This record gives sequence, C-alpha cells and structure tokens, in this order.
Amino acid sequence: MPNLAHTSVPPWARPGAPASSPVDAVANADAVANADAVASADDGGGAAYVLVGVGPEAAGVLASWWDELAPRPGRPDPVVLCAADVATAGERLAAALAEARVGVRVRLAGSVGCCLALRATAIAAGLEDDELSVAPTGAGPIEVACVHCGGVASVEAAIGDVVGCPGCGRGLVIYHHVSRRLGRFLGFQADAGASAE
Repeated sequence: MPNLAHTSVPPWARPGAPASSPVDAVANADAVANADAVASADDGGGAAYVLVGVGPEAAGVLASWWDELAPRPGRPDPVVLCAADVATAGERLAAALAEARVGVRVRLAGSVGCCLALRATAIAAGLEDDELSVAPTGAGPIEVACVHCGGVASVEAAIGDVVGCPGCGRGLVIYHHVSRRLGRFLGFQADAGASAE
C-alpha cells in the first residue's frame, strides 16, 4: 500500500479510514460515520443544509443528522434527499444545489463509491470541500476510469487491486488518485512497466 499522505483520495475514502461507532445502532447496525470528517468540515453553523443518503444503510446517519440540525430560528429545515441509487441521488442533489443560496452545507451518507460520485456533483455545483461532510456507510463498489480507453469499471476493490476494464479488457491497477470532477479512481495497465521493456 502506498503512503497516502499526499494523495487526492479523501481521508474518508482511504482503506482503514477511522470510523466512529455506529451512528444509530438500532436503526442500522452497519452504518458508521467518520466523525473526524464530519467534525472538520462542518461546525453546524451553515445557513441551510442538504442531507443526502444513498441506500438503506444511510437511514441511521440521516436521522442522526436531522436530530443534530433541529430547526432553529433563521435557518430552514434541512432538505433530506434519500435514494436507492447514486444516479437518482445525484440528480436530486444537483437540483437542490441549483436552488441553493450562499451558506448551504451538504452532508453525504452512503458507500464510499456513492459518496465520491455525490462529492463530484456537489463540486460541479460550486461547493468547496469545507462545505461538505461525508460519512461513508461502507466500502461498496467504486468506479475506476481506464486511462487507456476511457472505460469505467464499477467494482468492489481497493487501491492496488487489479480489475478488468470493460472497454479494452486490460487489467487495471487501481491507483491512489481520485478525480474530484468525476468521483472515480484512476486505473492503468497493471503490467505497463513490463510491456515497455
């Protein structure tokens, strides 16, 4: 495993990322929130909040956030967006952010792959990392972009693993780089050095 101290992979998406205990053990025994990521990105002082959850594992996290961000004078109720899949969640998030005003904060809950994709949607809408909080609920599938053909593999794998590209068939090593714009890991031919010799 490479040293990930200087990488584009967010701390919450790295293998072995620290996680707190389950957010709501009764509602969802598998949901865990990365307390460091949530605390560092959001102090609860946003003018408005959009809470996004993908899959049933996110329900406990969303409930915890709702309780934390109870309505108070001068701040609207948080907008809660739940979806079974990341594509639907991304569409809903983009629509909500198109209507948002300055001061909005976004909190994301779902698998690492879902959170990376939703983070890309939020960044495309103009948000900065300090306006985002992320609580992965598990590893789940990630997307790997092939540098050779542009194909995208959706796989359950980790940095350093080799996966097949659905476009060109090459064996791709998952590199420790994530595109902020696309929410995908970079993949390149696993034996690229050997084939050049």
